[in-house]
Amino acid sequence: MRVRISALAFTLILALTMSASALAADDPVGTAAMMDIGMGARALGMGGAHIAVADDSAAVYYNPAGLAFMSERHVGSLYTQQYGAAGFMAAAYAQKHVGVGGLRLDASGIEGTDEFANETGVFGVSDFTVIVCGGIEALPNLGIGAALKYYSQALPDNPGKGVTGDIGLLFIAPSKKLRVGAVVKNVAGELKYSSGYADAFDRSVGAGVAFYPVDRLLLAADLIYKDELETRIGGEFQLGRILLRAGGAFGSKQNSLTAGAGFSASMFTIDYAYQTHSILPDSHRLSLGMKF
Repeated sequence: MRVRISALAFTLILALTMSASALAADDPVGTAAMMDIGMGARALGMGGAHIAVADDSAAVYYNPAGLAFMSERHVGSLYTQQYGAAGFMAAAYAQKHVGVGGLRLDASGIEGTDEFANETGVFGVSDFTVIVCGGIEALPNLGIGAALKYYSQALPDNPGKGVTGDIGLLFIAPSKKLRVGAVVKNVAGELKYSSGYADAFDRSVGAGVAFYPVDRLLLAADLIYKDELETRIGGEFQLGRILLRAGGAFGSKQNSLTAGAGFSASMFTIDYAYQTHSILPDSHRLSLGMKF
């Protein structure tokens, strides 16, 4: 029976990955880049490799199928000054079967110019996303989840808004040491501007694996295809109440390395992540969380 369930899980994950890859190939225009930043300093400290981990509030963002296996209630938040240019905040709540979250990116003090490079004044741009999601254990050890996302972008003269969604799968081996996941982000929908122009959301497909080779050590890896294939790898080692993390994200155009640490005390956690970038300035990420 366990062999049959495992085979079915991998078949569904493969089918989901192949179909979503075909969809992504038909989407040449990208948009809503703020939804690619991430959620939670824990995941970001591990290079963003979290598709198969998805065991805390960040599952709302990385893989809603993780909600099927939640045993506690999780609350998480994130703040970063993204590449020194814009403030980014995120918050999420997750429990068994349901989760909600929000993302906000705000950049102010931008100097505007006309087509002749004459200054036209200072303006700001902000992006906001609301996520509502759910997940169920469709078969023993196999979770399926979906997320509905509302996105809005406040531009000075041409604001836009739209709705899209994610679909995810997560298989957990009976030993609990191996987790395999897949997710398709922004499967449909478009961002419609007040000018009447519409821009399709940028679809992506990813698959990941997480493995506990020994107690207190977690290793994870994701493959994500958007405009290019990106590899994310990371690890987490627990030393008492302290957690140490490291990872990286690698693509053909840009690479980044990450490191982080966390501390847990009773119900509360605090996590920090540092990210280098091959092109843009480095970033610091801070998260506060609670589980009960």
